[in-house]
Amino acid sequence: MKDAFLKSLRISLVMLCMLAPVSLFAQGVVSGTVFDSENEPVIGATVIEKGNPSNGTVTDIDGKFSLKLQKGKTATISYVGMKSLDVQSGENQNLQLKSNDDQLDEIVVLGYTSKARRDLTGSVGSVSGAKLAAVPVTSAAVALQGKISGVQVTTVDGQPGADVNIRVRGGTSITQSNEPLYIVDGFEVSNINDIPPTDIASIDVLKDASLTAVYGAKGGNGVVVVTTKSAQAGKVQVSFNGNLSISHISKKLDLMNAEQFAVYQYQRHASGGTRSTWAKYYKANFGDPYDLDMYGTLPSHDWQDEIMSETPLNYSANVNVGGGSDKVKFNVSLTNSQDKGIILGSGVRRTNINTKLNAQITKNLSLQFNPKFVFRRDEGAGGESVGTGGIIDVLKYRPTNGLRDFGYVDPSYADPNEEQIFAYTNPKNDIATNQLIKHSYTYTNSLALEWKPIKGLVLRTDGTIGLQWIDQSRFYGPLTSTGKNNNNLPVAQITNSHKMSYTWTNTANYSFSVNDHNWSFLIGQEIKHSETRQNYEFNRYFPRNFTAREAWNNMSFGTPYQTTSNLSTADRMASFFGQANWNWDHRYFLSATFRADGSTKFAPGNQWGYFPAISGAWDIKKESWLKDVKWIDQLKLRLSYGLTGNNNISNDMWRPLYAINSTGGPGFGETTQYGEQYYGNQNGACFENRNIKWEKTTKRNLGIDWALWGGRLTISPEAYWYTTKDLIYTSDLNSTLGYTSQKQNIGQVTNRGIELSISGDILRGEDYVLSANFNMGHNKMKIDKLNGTDTEVWDNNNRWHSAYNDYCLRVGDEVGLIYGFVYDGLYQPDEFYFDPQNNFTALPWGSSAADNGTSKNVQPRQDGYVTVINDVSGTSQSGSATLPGKVKFKDLDGDGRITQNDRTVIGKTTPQVQGGFGLSGQWKNWDFSANFTFMLDFDINNATAYALSSSSTGRDDYYNVLAKFANGWQYNDIDGHLTGTKGDILYKLYYVDNGVQIYETANAGRTLWNPADVTSNITNSYFIEDASFLRCNDVTIGYTLPKSLTKRIGVSKARFYFSASNLFVITNYTGYDLEVDIQTGLTCGMDYNRYPRARSFVFGTNITF
Repeated sequence: MKDAFLKSLRISLVMLCMLAPVSLFAQGVVSGTVFDSENEPVIGATVIEKGNPSNGTVTDIDGKFSLKLQKGKTATISYVGMKSLDVQSGENQNLQLKSNDDQLDEIVVLGYTSKARRDLTGSVGSVSGAKLAAVPVTSAAVALQGKISGVQVTTVDGQPGADVNIRVRGGTSITQSNEPLYIVDGFEVSNINDIPPTDIASIDVLKDASLTAVYGAKGGNGVVVVTTKSAQAGKVQVSFNGNLSISHISKKLDLMNAEQFAVYQYQRHASGGTRSTWAKYYKANFGDPYDLDMYGTLPSHDWQDEIMSETPLNYSANVNVGGGSDKVKFNVSLTNSQDKGIILGSGVRRTNINTKLNAQITKNLSLQFNPKFVFRRDEGAGGESVGTGGIIDVLKYRPTNGLRDFGYVDPSYADPNEEQIFAYTNPKNDIATNQLIKHSYTYTNSLALEWKPIKGLVLRTDGTIGLQWIDQSRFYGPLTSTGKNNNNLPVAQITNSHKMSYTWTNTANYSFSVNDHNWSFLIGQEIKHSETRQNYEFNRYFPRNFTAREAWNNMSFGTPYQTTSNLSTADRMASFFGQANWNWDHRYFLSATFRADGSTKFAPGNQWGYFPAISGAWDIKKESWLKDVKWIDQLKLRLSYGLTGNNNISNDMWRPLYAINSTGGPGFGETTQYGEQYYGNQNGACFENRNIKWEKTTKRNLGIDWALWGGRLTISPEAYWYTTKDLIYTSDLNSTLGYTSQKQNIGQVTNRGIELSISGDILRGEDYVLSANFNMGHNKMKIDKLNGTDTEVWDNNNRWHSAYNDYCLRVGDEVGLIYGFVYDGLYQPDEFYFDPQNNFTALPWGSSAADNGTSKNVQPRQDGYVTVINDVSGTSQSGSATLPGKVKFKDLDGDGRITQNDRTVIGKTTPQVQGGFGLSGQWKNWDFSANFTFMLDFDINNATAYALSSSSTGRDDYYNVLAKFANGWQYNDIDGHLTGTKGDILYKLYYVDNGVQIYETANAGRTLWNPADVTSNITNSYFIEDASFLRCNDVTIGYTLPKSLTKRIGVSKARFYFSASNLFVITNYTGYDLEVDIQTGLTCGMDYNRYPRARSFVFGTNITF
């Protein structure tokens, strides 16, 4: 019996040992998507098998994860600021992490620290990295468009790699830079245009002084804080994000074809007579008016199409590798992209490497190491410098070269000067011989040590060094305007610059709690330094057949013209700052901040600026009388007040410094021929001012944060009131001093505005969700006072120079108003007396002999009407500015003449309302998003249209114009149906009976002038266009392959998507693009020589291994 029992026991043990490995190694799988309380994917949440910390992973950019578990085991999902969640085995689960009231809420990165969103007392807008990564865009800055209320994001133009303007609440200054401060992983950068969106974990925009004051002067225009993906513990994970795209011009302008152009140019040259010198010159080069119909069958060049209709294939590829243990974690990201332009010979190529290493040296000491490298190659000189004169020259270039297109001119008797004019330097050749290539290499290295000696105390030291090298090569061929000015030979320029900067920051942060009172204190010190060295070489008279590369590689073949080398004055700043925060039970909040900045941009005695701020908040939801209202999750009132500064001016404005120049000679500003040097003022004609000081802005903000129905709906209205004093402005000086300008502190402006943000889930189910967001903002900046003596200061836009200043700082006015003349149609024949004794010359009714150019005065019309005399527009071949068919302006002061006193406000460049909205959703494995931006009730000066509606005073300037002017005012009977003679004149047709009636008949009902009559730049209301718009920024549809399919090939996730950007714009604006030059300063709202915006279609993938 005993033996039988032992035998059975041995058999059972053997069977148990045989079965044990099977049960021990049996596994389950847990997978799914982790969301926060607002249904946003949680990136970087830690998923660990309970009791086995070595088996873990982290959620990806879409909040997804997959982890194998031992049989019977569970997994724990945790994330800072949220309650941990235990989950059982199971696939494709939708899991939601709840906020932990005892820990931090959603984390927002602030100045030198971070804070829970529910503990904020200031205004901040945030965008998660998941949202940025979901839509393929060229940069993080572009991806911000329309995402945050009060934050306006516009690209300068459509040039690949073009600068992106970000304005927080419209800015605070009217004369200095309104760019916000950009902080990337704790380091100040000049912009965020080259940061791949796939690298970003979050972007936080700090708006009011309670949050920006800790940054002092640099944060006066708001702060954009970018946090890139951090190193996470867990197994090594590799992800790939790539896309291919094609682009095409989204809009074209309607220009004259060859036949229309030939007719227009004939009228331009022969309007003053068919036998005039100009008319004979035209006939010699384009033919007799009897032959003009031949241009309808001859080839016509559409240069707009040939130059700006490239359809480039572009790409972007990103590889991200991350992982590690609890002791050492790393993340490495490599991104390479190519973005060719829709204009011939333009584009940008980028390579980014971002490495993050986090090492836990001891229990209380950690090391963070973050080197970055960015390479960028720009090709093309931008909208202003495409070819010789920019895009406007491409548009104006003649579509036919006249008789030379199909005839032959014998060089033995040809006029060389005339042949030079008609040399076929078409825009394609122009671009080929007018080149710019720019390479930039940027390396930054950040190192931080963080020590926690006792509970609640964090001591941190950060050091960052930045190095940047830029080399720019410029070449002008022999037939470009620059080459023509240098003996018709090529010119080459090479500019090399090297910038070195560093920042060293030391902070101490201590936080503790006593009962329900939570305290935190921050003190810190910081120093910053930047300096730039530049070398410039300008050689000319290269061999005529030299290419750009040959010239750049053999500069000695040219004749030295200018060689300069300079080292900039070091820009240094020393800062001390501190902050104290208190809250009681996360119900009542107080925060106080103080910072002192010392800047080398001001003279001793004015170098230090002091910037305090205070803010408070009250979470009303925490009160007992509201606590049980279940449908309200949060109702917080915020209030802040603070002071910020602005020192965005050039160095050395406060002191005289000499420079050695090869131009600006003592006689007439001459340029040396053999290298002689002149001493001159380093700041040119700007006189120093030792009394210049900080521009300071007082900021006040009131806001409400309201969350409803379990976070399904959030509403945040805000109101703000900013006052900027001691505006830094370039004031004019009496030129007898030898200087023409000086930086001065003048006046005060006030900026008031409101904002609203709404986001929520429209539908939410087990396998679907539909979310929407909306934001809008309104602000108005008004001038309170100037320098105490002047009530107005005039200025002009430097892109398109009007004959009269068209912007004004006037006390009581809004900033950004365009001043000019009010368009009043065309002068009509009944406003003139056609003098039969003077070849039927049109004389204005009631005009004097001096005004009408004859020897007699003219009485008013029988009904007493007196024609208004135009004193501002220039003359043309047809005669003076006051003639039938010419542009007429309103006489606002009633003196009978158009003078500069008749200028008035004709445009407003600040949008009345601006914002954006979007939709996003997910159904099973499908996802989609659509984002829109809008701006309402603002104006743009369409100077491009003006240039294409006007001419010049030069006989040899054969410029094209808009096609609509084929129906403009007529000066010649082109087909001869009125006079019987093709090309005969219509005005002053004294040798034909009823010549005046014929002239009137030919132009009856015409509402457009002849471009030949507009020969000077006059800002007027005809070209001030309402630029209100609604733009579809992007529409994206994606599909994620099922796990059952991807796991077979070792892939944890594979998503494919299709996206269209700039899909459509609803607007009445007639130019290429209306989103240019918006709120960029005093003289904004100018559309001239801007690179057209493209429409792009993208196919891409996100794969995680």
